[in-house]
Amino acid sequence: MLVDLAHTKTEDGVTLSGIVLEPERPRADLLVDAMVMVHGSGGNFYLSPSNPRAAKLRDLGIPAALFNTRGHDVIGGRAGKIRTGNAYEMLSETHHDLRAMVGVMAERGYRRVGIWGSSLGAVRVVLAQAKNQDTNVAAVISLAPLRFSHAYYASCEMAEEHLRNYETAKALAAAGRGHEIMFVDFPNPGAYFSADVYLDRHCSEHYDVTKAHTNEIACPLLILTGSEETHPRMRDAGRDMAALCEGRDNVTWTHLEGADHGWHNREEDLFRVVPEWLGMG
Repeated sequence: MLVDLAHTKTEDGVTLSGIVLEPERPRADLLVDAMVMVHGSGGNFYLSPSNPRAAKLRDLGIPAALFNTRGHDVIGGRAGKIRTGNAYEMLSETHHDLRAMVGVMAERGYRRVGIWGSSLGAVRVVLAQAKNQDTNVAAVISLAPLRFSHAYYASCEMAEEHLRNYETAKALAAAGRGHEIMFVDFPNPGAYFSADVYLDRHCSEHYDVTKAHTNEIACPLLILTGSEETHPRMRDAGRDMAALCEGRDNVTWTHLEGADHGWHNREEDLFRVVPEWLGMG
C-alpha cells in the first residue's frame, strides 16, 4: 500500500497539498475507480475525520485522496491576493479546488472519480460538481450537508443571534472593514469569519443546496443525514435536497435514525451503506 504526498494548483493560483492512498490491488468493478475526500469547516487533510475513512476505503481497494481546500484550518495564509482559511473562504471559488483535486486522480489514470464531502465539504462537492460538470466525476457523496440560507436563519429559533451577526457584519463591510474577523456562535459555535465571508456565506441564498445546485448534478448522488442533526444549519437539509431532486433516479437519500452529524457515532453503518451504494457485494 502506498501513501504519496501530493500538490496541485488551482486555476486561480492556489496551491493545495494533500495525500493519495493507493491499494496494492485497486478495485475496477465499482461505481468509481478512486475517491477524493473533502473536509469540513476549518479542516485539513492531516487531522480531518475523513483521514481514517480514506484509509478504510484504501483497505477496501479504493484509492483515496485527501487535500486541503483553500478553506483549510481557521486561518490559512495567502495565495497571491487570495486569503486562505475557513474565515476567508468564498464558497463561490470552491469549484476551482475540486477541479484541481479530481485532476490529480485523473492524471494518475483514474477516470471515474468519486467526490465525498462531509459537513461543509458536503456542500462543497455539490456546488463544485453543479458548476464544473466534471466528466471525470462519476459519483458524489454528500455526508451531513448544511443549509446556507439567510431567510431560513432569520426565521429559526436562533434568529436573534444570526440577525445580530448580520448587522455587525454589514456595519463592518460598509466601513470598509469587511476583512476584519468576527467571533460568532451562530451558525458555527465558536467560529471566526471575516465580515465579508459572514455576509456572503450566511446572509445570502447563493449556496443553499436545498433550493438549488443539487438538482444540477447528473451523476449518481448519495445524500446521508442523521436524526441527531437538529441544529438549524443542518436540520432537514438532506430531506429538502432529496425533494428538490424528486423524480430523478440518480439521487439516493439515506436518513439514519440515531446518527449524529457526519455519522461519527455510526461508523459501521457508514461503511455498510457507502460500499453497497458503490456496488461492493
